Amino acid sequence: MDQLKASQRRLLLNPVRATQHHVLGPVCLAMLAVLVACGRSDTRAAVNTPASTKTSATASAELNSPSNSVLDPFDREVRAYIEQTQPLREEAAQPAEAVPGQATSPASAEAAVRARQTALAALIRTKARPTAHQGDIFSSASADVFRQRLSAAFTSRDAALIRHELQEQNDERKGDPANLKINSTFRAPRIPPEIVKLLPMLPPPLEYTFTGRALLLHDVDADLIVDILPNAFPEAPPTSPVPEAESHSPHSTLPLFPVPNLPTGVVFAAIGDSGTGDDAQMEIASLMFRYFTEARRFSFVLMLGDNLYSDDYTGEFALPYKELIDAKVPFYAALGNHDRDLEKHYKPFNMSDADRYQFDVSNVRFVALNSNRPDDPAQFTWLDQAFKDAGSKWRIAFFHHPLYSSGDHAQESRDVIRPALEPALIRNRVHVVFAGHEHLYERVAPQHGIRYFVSGGGGRKLYHLHLSDFDEFGISEHHFMVLEINNDTLFYETISHTGQILDCGFFWRPEANTQTLDKVGEDWMTACKAAVAWRPATVATTKTR
Repeated sequence: MDQLKASQRRLLLNPVRATQHHVLGPVCLAMLAVLVACGRSDTRAAVNTPASTKTSATASAELNSPSNSVLDPFDREVRAYIEQTQPLREEAAQPAEAVPGQATSPASAEAAVRARQTALAALIRTKARPTAHQGDIFSSASADVFRQRLSAAFTSRDAALIRHELQEQNDERKGDPANLKINSTFRAPRIPPEIVKLLPMLPPPLEYTFTGRALLLHDVDADLIVDILPNAFPEAPPTSPVPEAESHSPHSTLPLFPVPNLPTGVVFAAIGDSGTGDDAQMEIASLMFRYFTEARRFSFVLMLGDNLYSDDYTGEFALPYKELIDAKVPFYAALGNHDRDLEKHYKPFNMSDADRYQFDVSNVRFVALNSNRPDDPAQFTWLDQAFKDAGSKWRIAFFHHPLYSSGDHAQESRDVIRPALEPALIRNRVHVVFAGHEHLYERVAPQHGIRYFVSGGGGRKLYHLHLSDFDEFGISEHHFMVLEINNDTLFYETISHTGQILDCGFFWRPEANTQTLDKVGEDWMTACKAAVAWRPATVATTKTR
């Protein structure tokens, strides 16, 4: 009873308050671009604009400003680096592919990832850039532009958001600054999307990272520092301690409520922000396996990012999910802001060496995106192709950063992720989106015909939740999701670490000709309502981060 009351105190519940939002048309987007440009002293480097937007004459002038022409040498050096190292990447892949057993053994799969990384780093150091030194790519002229843009960001209207997101990135374990040098392996947090959009777009596998006030150009595949821009930030980004999630006792012993057992149903699970190695992750992983064996077998698991906070393939994945891995349950991962992009080469994540990919199961098309690069035009082009032949299949996208959220990253979702990704999702008639990033659970009312779930309670320390008008339900609790798609019906349920059902229900594919439940579905919905009858009908309290 005490445990139930404690769960009730943590509950946050609002009635359905669906709101109507309108997609900005091309003209509005152009005006917004002008306003943002006029509100800051910085301008963004020229990039290809997604097909869903257009740029006004004023915005075009901004993109062709003198500060951007100064960045042309930077762009040329970046392209030259990619061209120079591309043959080495192909060469480094050979020892990785030669590691036996990586398709079935997580240990062998990790050995293959490390072999690729080590081989490529050695090749770059000895063949491509043996005499590389600081400033080869960040020239003095381009360095001034980078500093100007970052300085303007810290005095812009988004300054508080930028500091907050940098601090969130800065809560992970980092390298020793004494070891920071060109061609070195150095662990550093990546730059969040709020700042990435202010800087010249980098082609994969390069990314911006940071340590202290220094901006780093990082080769993801080799895990090498390509160049260093010291004093890039006008102030040191805020830091915070590495958070540790609370553990729960006693472990779950409640009977588990399964999704419907339908003969043609596609059953899968979803977890987000799981890779901590903490007790909370182990408890959720153990409960997932108990659900798999005692309630209903799911065919695969979607991982919604932040899969490995500490780059620990064993402690943050192979050990927690060993029972599911041994049972041959596949995992499909998306990259989070705390993930190393090398994870795309890890066979148990089934990413096929790409940060975006697609796969079909029955009448469902699943598409994984890299929301660390929300403004990447190449990703929009790829997404249009990924859904081009989906026909009448369910269209499901999964990635890390949510478009709609009411947690610690609500402003980032509203101001950065949603404007970047929503037009492409609407254009491709996506039905359902799963995301993590917020360490809590939310079910969002349909937005432009799209259902959104935020599921980031897989093991990390929990976040605040302040429900928004677009929320149908939310709670800050460790959990995982199980879903079943049968023809045109999707059933969902969210299970807490106690085994309690936090949320459950169903909805139809919008284009479905028939929208009626059969007897099995009706009986399940009756049981679903009983399973969540413990929830109070009013807002209670919030969890602390």
